[in-house]
Amino acid sequence: MDVNSLVGTVFSGLSVLVVEDVADGGDAVVVTARTRGEAVPCPVCGTPTARVHGYHGRTVADVPVDGRRVVVRLRVRRLVCPVLGCERQTFREQLPGCWSVISAARCG
Repeated sequence: MDVNSLVGTVFSGLSVLVVEDVADGGDAVVVTARTRGEAVPCPVCGTPTARVHGYHGRTVADVPVDGRRVVVRLRVRRLVCPVLGCERQTFREQLPGCWSVISAARCG
């Protein structure tokens, strides 16, 4: 089994993300990930965009693996709506499932 398959199996909840690194942080497994970079719809007008305004970092706790905490360091994009008259000029991309509540300290 290659590393990407192993990460996909062990961290299946991260399948909506690109896992860039998995590191041994001593008492925790630290996963560094980012969003896929695809166009997403504006939450107000629905127009798809991939134009990046900036990035935000988030740290999310996940369920333990082999008795060790799992910490996901996630980079999400702030995007620009391409529609000039849209009331939402920029927005943070949302992720499906428990990731959509990314400010939560823990999903699940």
